[in-house]
Amino acid sequence: MRTRYLMTGMLLCIHPFYANGVTLKATMDAAVEQHPMLKISKMQIDGAQGELKEQSSYAYNPELSVEPQRRRLNGGGSSNDYYVTLSQGIELGGKQKYREQSAQAALEAVKLESDAKYQQVSLNAAKAFVGLYFSKRELAWRNQQTGTLLQLHKALSRQMELGEANQLDVNLSQASLTQAINAEAQAKQMHAMNVSRYVMAVGAGSEIKEIQPELPKLLVGWQPLANPVEIAMNSRPDITARRQRLAQHSAQADLAKAQRIPDVTIGLTAGRESGDKLYSLGISMPIPLFNSHDGAYRAALSQASAQQTELEWFEQRVKLEVQEALYNHATAMNALLALNEVESSPSSTNKIDLAKAAFDAGELNIEELVLHINQILESRINSAATVKQGWLARIHLAEVLGHPEYILQGIQE
Repeated sequence: MRTRYLMTGMLLCIHPFYANGVTLKATMDAAVEQHPMLKISKMQIDGAQGELKEQSSYAYNPELSVEPQRRRLNGGGSSNDYYVTLSQGIELGGKQKYREQSAQAALEAVKLESDAKYQQVSLNAAKAFVGLYFSKRELAWRNQQTGTLLQLHKALSRQMELGEANQLDVNLSQASLTQAINAEAQAKQMHAMNVSRYVMAVGAGSEIKEIQPELPKLLVGWQPLANPVEIAMNSRPDITARRQRLAQHSAQADLAKAQRIPDVTIGLTAGRESGDKLYSLGISMPIPLFNSHDGAYRAALSQASAQQTELEWFEQRVKLEVQEALYNHATAMNALLALNEVESSPSSTNKIDLAKAAFDAGELNIEELVLHINQILESRINSAATVKQGWLARIHLAEVLGHPEYILQGIQE
């Protein structure tokens, strides 16, 4: 009887895990404020702005050349001569316009890619936070399971020494304890990995210790606005960035076509030769005899065509991703709804109290008691896995729609 009451006390130690501390919103905000990838994206924007400034400038600067000469005259004496030439290259075919269009599109693409990185960093932080939260819960449950079965095994060993238990009961408790120790070790490894993922996702400079994540409840009935595909096509910055990259490559193709038109150089020369003043106006233009730049034009045109095809395929994939995310989200929410209904039913609210009553009444033997302990833990872990899948489905839906704020809109405070 004392053994039964001891087992009952250990069962009552198995309680749900409650955490407080770091919130999901705080994690997402911290990630977008300090992640190194976003600092890199700002540098890339600065570089693209500098490139736009460079390409908006005229390609040729005026050139000034001075050539002094001292000439000996055939009739005797000498003459101090000089030549001063001012030349200016002139772009033809609208090359400056195309260069500026390409650089402007590249700048817009870099800005949009930076926005996409902001969204992705925020989403990755949310995923890492959810993974950390549930691995911490599972680790706590596994610790409780190991501790409970360890106490059970010790108690049975003592009871066997007193003749109140048999070797089969001790063997059963030892086998269950071995399984629990292995499960606990795996949970520790998974939690350590999730801690590392969290640190990297947030962009912290060093390891964060003693994280106490606080996760709100999901609103099961939450849905995005009407026409999710249209939302994704108009909201995702990575799609718009690809469109800007297409504009950039199209401008580069136009520039390569214009490069087949040679530029000219106009030069004005003033000088003195043998006491006579000289003035001349000259125009020079390269002859595209050995290199007409047709190859560069074909290469640029091919790049633009490839970019167009890639954009169309990417948009098609996004539409499929939205449909898949909607289906997975609906499935996960239905599972959560069913889980809520099961856990709220009277038959599943007091399992530990029922076990206590059955064990005190002698209706459960040691084998059934061990089975019940494991079932309680596995039930909680499976329930937590269902909730985790709901969170991941919500995060993925927000990701494919291009709205990280949807994660925080569909929750219960």
